[in-house]
Amino acid sequence: MPGVVMMESGASHFQSTNHDRNNGLLTNGAQDPPDGFVNTAGDQGAIGMSAIGMGAGGSQSPAPLIPRMNDLPDEIQHITQGFVPVSHLLSRLAQQTHNQLEDEIMALAKMPMPSSAMNGNTVNADLSLDDNSIENLNKKVRLLNFVQERHEEWVKALVIANWSRKAEPVSKLIDLMHHINKTRTIYQASLDYMIAIRRDNTWYRTPNPDLRTALHVLSTGQAPWMPELNYIQPPPMTPKEQMQWIENLNTLLSIRLNLEDHENIPEQFQDFEIHSGRVTFKVSGEFEVDVTIADEDPEKQYWFIDFRFAFEPAPSELSDHLRQFLELKVNEILQKDGLLGCYKFLHEFVLTHKITEYLRQAVDLNKGRWAGMLQVERLKRAMAIHYWSGRQPLDGPRSYVIMGVSSGKNSSLVPSQSIRSRLSLRWFRDGIEVKDVQFPLDGKIISAEALLNQVIGKHIEHILRAFYDKMQSQERFRKREATLEVNIVDGNPEESALMMQLSHEQCLSIKVAPITGALLATPQSRGIFDLQTQLNKGTKETKRAITDQVELLERFRCYFMEDELSRRGKSRGWSVCNPHPVKHEVAKQILQPKESYHLVWLKRRGLPDNWYIMASQSPGGDRWWLIELANHSGNARITTHARLPLSQSTPRYSDKFFAELTFFSSAMMSQIGILGAMHKERIKYGVQDRIDPMIPPNMKVPTIHVRLSEILSRHHPHVSKNISSWAFDFVEISLKNIERPIPQASGPNIGLQSDEDRSALSTLEQRRYNIVVDARVKVADPSRFGPLRGNVERDVAFNERLGVFAFVIEAEVGGSILDTLAHRLQALSRLAGSIDAIRQSRRDIQCEEITLNNVKFSYTDQVRPANLGGHQSGHRWTASLDLQTDNMKLILDPENPQFRAADQFNRLINSKEGFKGVPWFLSITLPVQRALSSVERAWEPVNGINQCRVNVSVVSLDCYTVQYTLPSASHPSRRLTLHIKLQSHNSIPEWRIYREELGSNKQPDDEIQKVLHKLWTSEKRVLRRLGVSVAVDVTNGAEAIIKSTDEAIRALVVKSPSVSKQPQPKVAVSKNIIEERSWAVKMSFLSSTSTTVNSSPIPPSVRKEDAVALLHDHEFFLLCDPHHLSHKTLPQPAETEADPASVDAARKAFKLPEGLEPLVSTKTNEGPGPVVKVYEVVDNLPNPVWSSHVVSREEFVDHDEGTWVRIRSPLGVVMETRWSIREKNEGGGVLELVEDIVINCSRLVMGIVKGQVDNNWKGIHKKLIDKLVKDTETTPAE
Repeated sequence: MPGVVMMESGASHFQSTNHDRNNGLLTNGAQDPPDGFVNTAGDQGAIGMSAIGMGAGGSQSPAPLIPRMNDLPDEIQHITQGFVPVSHLLSRLAQQTHNQLEDEIMALAKMPMPSSAMNGNTVNADLSLDDNSIENLNKKVRLLNFVQERHEEWVKALVIANWSRKAEPVSKLIDLMHHINKTRTIYQASLDYMIAIRRDNTWYRTPNPDLRTALHVLSTGQAPWMPELNYIQPPPMTPKEQMQWIENLNTLLSIRLNLEDHENIPEQFQDFEIHSGRVTFKVSGEFEVDVTIADEDPEKQYWFIDFRFAFEPAPSELSDHLRQFLELKVNEILQKDGLLGCYKFLHEFVLTHKITEYLRQAVDLNKGRWAGMLQVERLKRAMAIHYWSGRQPLDGPRSYVIMGVSSGKNSSLVPSQSIRSRLSLRWFRDGIEVKDVQFPLDGKIISAEALLNQVIGKHIEHILRAFYDKMQSQERFRKREATLEVNIVDGNPEESALMMQLSHEQCLSIKVAPITGALLATPQSRGIFDLQTQLNKGTKETKRAITDQVELLERFRCYFMEDELSRRGKSRGWSVCNPHPVKHEVAKQILQPKESYHLVWLKRRGLPDNWYIMASQSPGGDRWWLIELANHSGNARITTHARLPLSQSTPRYSDKFFAELTFFSSAMMSQIGILGAMHKERIKYGVQDRIDPMIPPNMKVPTIHVRLSEILSRHHPHVSKNISSWAFDFVEISLKNIERPIPQASGPNIGLQSDEDRSALSTLEQRRYNIVVDARVKVADPSRFGPLRGNVERDVAFNERLGVFAFVIEAEVGGSILDTLAHRLQALSRLAGSIDAIRQSRRDIQCEEITLNNVKFSYTDQVRPANLGGHQSGHRWTASLDLQTDNMKLILDPENPQFRAADQFNRLINSKEGFKGVPWFLSITLPVQRALSSVERAWEPVNGINQCRVNVSVVSLDCYTVQYTLPSASHPSRRLTLHIKLQSHNSIPEWRIYREELGSNKQPDDEIQKVLHKLWTSEKRVLRRLGVSVAVDVTNGAEAIIKSTDEAIRALVVKSPSVSKQPQPKVAVSKNIIEERSWAVKMSFLSSTSTTVNSSPIPPSVRKEDAVALLHDHEFFLLCDPHHLSHKTLPQPAETEADPASVDAARKAFKLPEGLEPLVSTKTNEGPGPVVKVYEVVDNLPNPVWSSHVVSREEFVDHDEGTWVRIRSPLGVVMETRWSIREKNEGGGVLELVEDIVINCSRLVMGIVKGQVDNNWKGIHKKLIDKLVKDTETTPAE
């Protein structure tokens, strides 16, 4: 049956004792007791009484329902507290014996070996003889003692084990013994209480008065039975005599001290005061002693009167025992050694008392808030105080101070009376005495805590300066990239700190707790507790080295900076990449570090996926890199890297910093992309740093200089030949800004119908940033671009004073702008060429309006007048040159007679000659074209009668043909072809008109030829006859000869019998009506209509009335357009201004569809709202080259299922859209947003309009549905 044993009397096994609270060794190797003193007498442990119980638990009381095992009365308490199983006792004893045996073996191994064995004489020794050397005998004795001690312990264990076999009677014995002791204690306490009451009653009774003696004394004045001593009472002294006696005594003391004993007074007693018949010697910071004389003889001794301590804290009055001791001892010394011996004795006495006072205060401190951190030791007359005992390793060096009395003697000096003993302090820091630091001891105020603060303050200063010296050698602190300073506060060591800059705003403060010696880190932040734990962590033998602690601080700084970048950068779109995108070894090849470092990889949302920012943090300084990665076979490698020239000091991670980092990194990415494209195409360039006011001065975004001719000659080699005539041959490219991302609506992607759409949207959200580049070109003659003042276009500006064109180009970050820049420079080159051609032309042609997209000019068929201000008579025709597309286009009015030659003009413009010859041809051919138009108009009444017609063809700009088909009586028809060709005669241009027919007979001799010959040979005509042809000057006569020739030919047609039989029109159709009808027929032929239906499902949580109400919100509806810039409400037209709420008036004025039933319930503050609301909307519609603002008129009509919108845009585009909320299946309850679109516009722009609708409808539907879902989630359910 297992037994249990009580280990200590009256103490629970589960309650810890105070025996081993301080288990370290002190200076002399003694164990520190709980009160702080060292007990040198050895351990005084008490072995408690043992008892045996039953049960495996041992420490648990039996259940109340089970009968008691010992069958004792209820008055006897059953004892189970403090019982432990015998197995525990035996296992602990076995473990203790094993450990002691190992220690004993190690101790025997360290004992010296016999001299014979050390000298090597054991080789031939007789092994049968015992080794009786002293060393071997000592080992045997030690081993025998060890075995005997262990044998005694195991014998006791055997006895206890035997007791366990009698657990039941022993348990009864324990219960009875406990009951007997308890009863005996109660009895003894009762007896003591009764005796105390009897003793106290003695003082409660008042003794009876001695009435007999009192009566006798009152009656006779004496009591014979009282003894008489027969003393002779001296005469009483009067106060005056007393004062005279004291003055005489003071005089004697003054004479003796100033004359007889002047040379015998110690120098420490030079400060004395004579008063009240005594002399008081004062020793500052030590004591005050009062002595006097009892005889006028100067050879007699002084006598001790009183003693007081002259420091604090000290007792204000001496105890009777101490006063009696000092009086006897001082009087004896005064008689033997005089005042010098008195001073020495009292001086040594005070020093001893001061040490005792320091000791007492140290013990009190160890019992108070310094508990567990101090170990106080009394070393005879000296004392030792170990501080930071809880911080020091068990077997490591200790830090302590030893206070004792120094004799003050120096062997190199002659012994002198002035040398005296004093208190001295020796400081041992980590087991090594520090001799170069002195601690002045305050003699007037004794304070052990102040002394400890001085010593610990120096120790803290040593620790902090060790940190400072170690970290100051780092490059980042040496170059002042970060702040590092140590602040030592004398007298207040807890305020001493090492300040290390973590970020621009945060500093890490390292302090040392004066009491515990633990390193403290502030301010409190994430990871600061782990840092403190690691800084104070050490092994049992040693503390953590200062090098390791400095590495911990640097590591904490790196993680703090990473956390700072992660927290502050997240709101600005920057995120920390974990894990890193590349392996550690790949990045190490770029950094080539000489010391430890930490990498932080950053990525900006909206920038290209393969670009990163890498921050390298090390003691040598922080460096920032721009990295481009390429992924090959799953392994990322660095293809491009560039160091970012950030500030050497620690940056402030504010919103401004991240904005500047975004701007600068985007600029660097774009610059690398642009330079890479130039290098790939072998375009020479130059780079020059410049300061941008948007970023710090150290972040210099280089400006790229490139030749204008090289850019233009990439795809059009002939364009760059004449660049020097209008511009300087260089382009300055610099970064201007990056455009902010377009905010995306939150919520589910309702409108995205497929995975491809969602993938496309995800890609769009990731690549939302574009770089804005400023490209500048300086023109040679700014005056030629005079009309282009200020902002030419939305992204083009011209400064006439400087003669500089500035192009704002948007491109994807990291991409190339060469194609866009070349396109725009080519347009500018075309503009310059066209302006030069107009200015240099000798014909009457003038620029009316100039833009980068278009050049509008007017011209006549005359020569430019000498006086530029002169006015040319006649009609001025206008034309415009479209520069937007790759191929330039000349736009002529349909009424312009040269409209038929537009294609020939466009071919000339886009040839190598360009616009150079267009002004001349426009002016030269105008009379001919005007005459040809007159011919066509003159033939319109008879055109088609009896196959009679005329056809004008443009062969080229210098060659035209007029083909006549004439009726004939003998033949089905007659044909006549006139050629009008431009030629040169003696370097003078002229028009040659001749007849040339198809077939072999090109010049038939018929009636028509005779008419032409007669006409051309008339002397009234100013022309030059060339046989069968005629030539006329280009400036005069061409139009007249063509008209007269046509009249002569037309006369033949009118005289024809077949024509005369045809009915003639009764009313002549006017010229204007014919032209209008012709244009209407042409435009109706180009018009086209298209219908489209788009729909998107609506979540079931949305109600139909809420969806319809959202469509009635015109403001939100207009903002859903991705191209929307602005809008405003227009007033009602005159037809509905009087009654805007009238449905009939609105239907008539706005020509509403028949099936549309407008709602009239819309209310405003003034009354019923208008049926039709009209808005003017400005949209930004980009095109391949420029961006333009399109102003449209939009009409809104609300109906019961949504709204109806009519959009009127330029170029005759009319789009009617009916927006409705319908049920997808009849009765199914599933709603959908339906958009019925009818587009009516020209066939030329129908593809563009339908493309815009197809690209935008999903985004508009998504914004509307997201708004409905969001409103449903925020609105509480009814």
